Amino acid sequence: MSPDVLVVGSGIVGASIAYQISRRSDLEVLALDKGNGPAEGSTGASSSISRCRYSHPEVVRLALHGQRAYRRWSEFTGLAEPRSEYQRTGVAWMLGGSVEDDLDRLRGAGVSAERLRPDDLRLLFPALSDCIEPFDLSGETPHECRPFDEILYEPDGGYADPSGACADLVDATRQEGGTVRFGESVVEVVVSSGRALGVVTAKGERIDAGLIVNAAGPWCNRLNEMAGCHLEWTLEPTRVQVLYRDLPADLGPLPVLIDAATGIYLRPDAAGARVLFGSVLPGDEEEVVSDPDHFRSTADRSFIDTKIHALHHRIPELEHRGTLSGIAGLYTVNREDVHPVVGPTDVEGWWVANGFSGHGFKLAPMIGAMVARSITGLDAPFDTDVSMGLFGVDRDPIGVGSKTVLA
Repeated sequence: MSPDVLVVGSGIVGASIAYQISRRSDLEVLALDKGNGPAEGSTGASSSISRCRYSHPEVVRLALHGQRAYRRWSEFTGLAEPRSEYQRTGVAWMLGGSVEDDLDRLRGAGVSAERLRPDDLRLLFPALSDCIEPFDLSGETPHECRPFDEILYEPDGGYADPSGACADLVDATRQEGGTVRFGESVVEVVVSSGRALGVVTAKGERIDAGLIVNAAGPWCNRLNEMAGCHLEWTLEPTRVQVLYRDLPADLGPLPVLIDAATGIYLRPDAAGARVLFGSVLPGDEEEVVSDPDHFRSTADRSFIDTKIHALHHRIPELEHRGTLSGIAGLYTVNREDVHPVVGPTDVEGWWVANGFSGHGFKLAPMIGAMVARSITGLDAPFDTDVSMGLFGVDRDPIGVGSKTVLA
């Protein structure tokens, strides 16, 4: 088989690229993934939150366009009965200080954004505390609650099912004539005279292609090295932990909450039967993994013990007993600006979509559109107007408010 475009990696980003090329062109597309099925890598451990508050206005718009795709997922994928369904819970940002700049930036990009006061929060989400005073997770510093003055709220924000969404994109690719193969590990990239010609799989099959896209998530550096592609970006597979706690049926609604006072984020999960929560602290995004095939995939006891205190502070009525579990997945963090690098490289025929730094799920539908439009020259419904050059390999680092997942 000699496809026009070979995509290595079929997580949420790779599957989106394969689908977007297939839906708008007659190019022969093949996506390979080393996992046994969809979302076995970073995608499966994603919090799959859709929010639009970013530092850079064009990234705000890109996230908004991705959110529109998730909200109209059946129409976007062309699937009559997709697995994933968007949950519009709203996103509340408890960051402290004025929200005026955020409101201006988001509304300027077309995002629905509001200012909430404590009374508004209690009306919408009565289970949440309105305390904005920083909470010492060690318990060493006495805490006295202080209500916030105002917080930012994105009413259209929410979340989706990461594994389901990835599987939907695989189905949509196949429906459009593309091919996706799992259990296919790439062990060699064939390069001649500075051009990538194809790959060799662990099964010994050589697959030549007109163009190859590296969308291999935390395995991206391994692939780039095989291709002789030396990016001027520090892309590090980084272990990130996520916890789950069951919820009582009478607790009431919860939003997606980004909570600087306690250092956690949370969102409802399993149709409201439990809450998913994790960290927004920079120190919890620093555990670099040398081999993405071998890392601890369960949560650390110390992480669980500290973050559960934060959760109970934010949801005071939550009982101190209940089922608690946790997993760990991998972000591929771009240490220079925590945004991806996307597009052609100095190796002819070798493109990358790497270093998403925890933003992959939010941006994936439009990353696929950017790459596909650049390759095919063709537009399709739901396309973004943001240029792929925003994430170009040769760009300067993007200015961000913080080099964390909240960038």
